[in-house]
Amino acid sequence: MYPLILAFHKIIPDEYTTHPYYWKDICTPYSTFVSLLESLYQENFAFISLQELEYAQINPHERTVLLTFDDGYYNNVEYAYPLLKAENIPFVMAINGKCIENSTWQWFDKIWYYGIQEHKTEIERIKTIQTLKYDLPTLQRWLSTHPKPEYYNSIQRIFFDIATVQELNSIENVSFVSHTYSHYILTALSDVMLETEIRKNIDFALKNHLSLQSSYFVLPNGTKKDFDKRTIDILTKNEVKNIFTMLPYIKQEGLLARYTPYHNTWARERKRYFWQKFLCMWR
Repeated sequence: MYPLILAFHKIIPDEYTTHPYYWKDICTPYSTFVSLLESLYQENFAFISLQELEYAQINPHERTVLLTFDDGYYNNVEYAYPLLKAENIPFVMAINGKCIENSTWQWFDKIWYYGIQEHKTEIERIKTIQTLKYDLPTLQRWLSTHPKPEYYNSIQRIFFDIATVQELNSIENVSFVSHTYSHYILTALSDVMLETEIRKNIDFALKNHLSLQSSYFVLPNGTKKDFDKRTIDILTKNEVKNIFTMLPYIKQEGLLARYTPYHNTWARERKRYFWQKFLCMWR
């Protein structure tokens, strides 16, 4: 059995699931997160670190799981980290340098926020994000006319700052990998911008502030439409050997599939369904 790699974004208090800014596709209620960890324990999964992942790939005989958190949301520190620390569970943070450096929002969080302000439905907000993410000039024009919101809470809270990243990096069970500088979809970029997005984040977020050289990289979005040969070539040139995607498991060296649990519907009583749904993907 190949390692199970789970992808999370925001870990939020349960009471925020009724908040108008709640976005179920990238928010995991705390109780759901706890129940998921309990279920992994009950199914005899061993939690592994990024450093142990390579061995687990070569020796796929045990049930192993790696937890990953994308984008550097501060609520990961507030809610997920204390639990993971108490249970001695390793995890990986995939970070974007722009949010850390400029205390800005992810572009899709910004669209979500303004969509609510403009009384758009959830479907309309998602459609706007899906349309703009592959049209970079239009996306950049939209961003230039919409300033950073002043509103913050545990759902839309500011991202890690440099000091937080450095503090977490000193902890044995925490690993950091690159997730591009601005979280743009890579296939929407010119050759120059593509190299800048990859190189700048590796230099800024990993080398300059963490003194790290990671061979792992998390693709923004991570579907077939979101990377191409140019991406692979530039990552290879920058000594990246393993790329996390969101595709069904691809038995190809260098591509590692991750899975996002159904954050809004998964619950203890649905555990059997959860395992039937996901175990079949990596057996």
